[in-house]
Amino acid sequence: MLKKEVLIDAKNELHAGIGEHIGYELGAKMIKDYYDKFQEAGSQFVGRNIIEKILAQPDCIGISIYRGLDEKQRMKYVFAGVDSTGKPILEITAVGPDGNLQKIEGLVGDRNKVEGWIDLK
Repeated sequence: MLKKEVLIDAKNELHAGIGEHIGYELGAKMIKDYYDKFQEAGSQFVGRNIIEKILAQPDCIGISIYRGLDEKQRMKYVFAGVDSTGKPILEITAVGPDGNLQKIEGLVGDRNKVEGWIDLK
């Protein structure tokens, strides 16, 4: 295998199987360690429906979660589907009402009503 091919393979390691169960203890430790280091706590709830809609987009292999600021300058998370090349899905091809293919905006999620700390216990 050529060095160039190895670099291409290394960049394209995103796949639907990434992620694993880490258990309550490690999850709680990670959250506490973050709070201890940054004195910043909180979470953001996102509902199943928008997650399923994002994942149902063509070639979606997972979701990237970005930090952002809402209109009131509060930190929020923004969710976007990611395709098999590692790029966010910002546009998809869909069948329009007239039966023709058209480009439509990819789903990007936020807008939760729940804020603050959620205890994992």
